[in-house]
Amino acid sequence: MNNYRTWLKILLAAALIAAAVLLPRHFGLQALLRAALDRQAALGPAGAAAFVLLYIAAAALLVPGSALTLGAGAIYGVVWGSLIVSLASTLGAAAAFLIGRHLARGWVEKKVAGSPAFAAIDAAVAEGGWRIVGLTRLSPVFPYTLLNYAYG
Repeated sequence: MNNYRTWLKILLAAALIAAAVLLPRHFGLQALLRAALDRQAALGPAGAAAFVLLYIAAAALLVPGSALTLGAGAIYGVVWGSLIVSLASTLGAAAAFLIGRHLARGWVEKKVAGSPAFAAIDAAVAEGGWRIVGLTRLSPVFPYTLLNYAYG
């Protein structure tokens, strides 16, 4: 029985990897992404404001921001893209924090209750405050989007 589950997991992982590689090519997602980036760049300052709002919504909806971050660099360049993403990610983190603190507190508590890593972070934040928050923000081990809610 255990061997069956192992093979099932391997086959499922292989199918997911194949889908991740083949589906974007089949549907032309690269061309769609390029077209979306070009449209965004053509909007100028209004596009940057729309991008910030999109990034805030993505952070609040637990969507990883790495694709948006790279897109900002492609559209606005490294310097302006970094500034826009810094503003957007800070506002998105604040929005998720406030949602986690006031609107979704019960859901967040259930989500992180069984995690020893989040229990350790909670204890460390109680003792170390902002330094622990800063260190976990820099660590790739902890999911940024979920941390926004957990700190709330």
